[in-house]
Amino acid sequence: MSDAAARRRPGGSLGGSLGGGAGGEPSAGDAALVRLVTGFAATIAMLVAIALPLMHAWAAWREENAAMEAEARIVAYSVSQIASRDPDLWRYQEARLRAALDTATPELGASIRVRDLRGEVLAEIAAEVVGPRHGASATVFESGHPVGVVEIEHSGLHLLVESVWVTLASVLLAGASYLALRLLPLRMLRRATSRITHLATHDQLTGLPNRRLFHDRLEQTAAGLKRYGGHFAVLALDLDRFKEVNDTLGHAAGDELLRQVARRITDALRESDTLARLGGDEFAIIQRSAEQPNAAEALAARLVELLSQPFDLHGHQALIGTSIGIALSIESAADHLLQDADTALYRVKAEGRNGFRFFSAEMNEALRERRALEHDLREALATGQLHLHYQPQVNLASGRVIGLEALLRWDHPVRGRVMPDRFIPLAEEIGLLSRIGEWVLREACEVATRWPGLRMAVNISAHQFQAADFLRAVRAALEETGLPPARLEIEITEGVLLTDTERTLATLQALHEMGVSVAMDDFGTGYSSLGYLHKFRFDKIKIDRSFVATLSHDPQAVAIVRAMIGITHALGLRCNAEGVENAVQAALLRAEGCTEAQGYLYGRAVPEAELAALIEGATAKDAAAAPAEEAAVTPPRSLRA
Repeated sequence: MSDAAARRRPGGSLGGSLGGGAGGEPSAGDAALVRLVTGFAATIAMLVAIALPLMHAWAAWREENAAMEAEARIVAYSVSQIASRDPDLWRYQEARLRAALDTATPELGASIRVRDLRGEVLAEIAAEVVGPRHGASATVFESGHPVGVVEIEHSGLHLLVESVWVTLASVLLAGASYLALRLLPLRMLRRATSRITHLATHDQLTGLPNRRLFHDRLEQTAAGLKRYGGHFAVLALDLDRFKEVNDTLGHAAGDELLRQVARRITDALRESDTLARLGGDEFAIIQRSAEQPNAAEALAARLVELLSQPFDLHGHQALIGTSIGIALSIESAADHLLQDADTALYRVKAEGRNGFRFFSAEMNEALRERRALEHDLREALATGQLHLHYQPQVNLASGRVIGLEALLRWDHPVRGRVMPDRFIPLAEEIGLLSRIGEWVLREACEVATRWPGLRMAVNISAHQFQAADFLRAVRAALEETGLPPARLEIEITEGVLLTDTERTLATLQALHEMGVSVAMDDFGTGYSSLGYLHKFRFDKIKIDRSFVATLSHDPQAVAIVRAMIGITHALGLRCNAEGVENAVQAALLRAEGCTEAQGYLYGRAVPEAELAALIEGATAKDAAAAPAEEAAVTPPRSLRA
């Protein structure tokens, strides 16, 4: 489902924002959050509406009282002077007392008077005091003794009016505060919650729904179609060769590839379909259609074609493919649909990739076996069930053993001997190959230190060779074991060089600079071998066993082997023939100038404990066979000069 389509879709249980969950109804958590924000806003508004008027009234009355007390003290001082000058008669000097009262500057609507200690008013300037009253007083002294009091009384009406206006303003401010504190934070919270929900339910790289939201949509689709009828299909997609792009062009190119893949798939879907990225290079689709399985088959075929077309990644073209497994709602339970689609996907991968398959019941047994093998492989790596066997490499001219090739073996307590061609692809798929490869390197180098004079050859897969830490692993193995680099030989196949990048050639050059020799394994069975020999100088070429096996009776094989050996002579490389099983093959290879050989003629791969006897036997066998071969073996006519 495209982003726009996802936004138009009615909110699912995972898709609703704050205040609106499934079906537009607020969830319990959203309602509680709304109540919390509303309560906070109301509290602040009430504080503003009540506190501001109270604070203003308290400050205004306090200021007014301070002013009146100051006036009263000033008048009382004037009256005290009159009383001090005429202690006996000052009470009767009303004119002078009124003159003293006039020194005050009372507000309009204020009265001021002088009383003696008996409370009799001696002088007064009276006025009508309207509204609430408040006043202040000060003592009149004569020679330090109190003889009277000055009283001032003002109207508090103007303060009351001011308080009313301040209260009205505070109420308006409180209303504005309530609206601002409720609406703005709520809107921000809704936005934040919506963003958090989107991040929790969508893939950040592609913007597609993630696994969590996909399962929610799957449940909704199953529930809806159960109620209203209809069918749907689940398609599980896995990109082929995505890891190669990631390893060779970098993670930024890998991310861009995933975004482009998401756009291509989205463009091929209808708005009613759901596309999700489950993780890594895995995608899944829910396709609603009454015309199943035809609709799913048509969509899968279209996606295989679309994703097989080149991708432009910052100037680099990448060719990938996709493997698709399909499960139908009419054949699988809703909670097993994705699992069944994955099962069909694994079958496509096992059959060569870049295609699609529908799920069938018998696939479950194969998947269970694969998962059991995966579990056993992880356990084997942890418990030391993996070990190395060593096959001798012989110098054809001298018959001496000059090297060993380390070959990985797995002896399971129940399965017995599990061959590498069965578990190595699985190890690569589940991400164990790098760990296994590092262990093989370190173990082989350790064994080589106990066999002086012999070169140790280690096979390196394309995945391990292209890993970012491959060179570090080689250096670590050499440093930890103390093996001289010249005694380590890295064997790679032509598949490693398929991605002709600067990084691949730089890795080969770094190995060469370290002093480690590099051999091209299975020469002649791959792609453009001569081109690789031109771009990088290998130390040795290994002729594949398929050519050696038919040497004694196939003139074409003889011609091919002769040409390969001629190339090694011209380039100054060593040449190793694999799969030498009899003396005739050994004689023919020796006659053509092949320098090294290995195979059952010289011994099968054995554990280190059996190496001494094997090496002694291989040397003796080659030395004894050489004279007999010269007398008994008649090379085919095509090998004669």
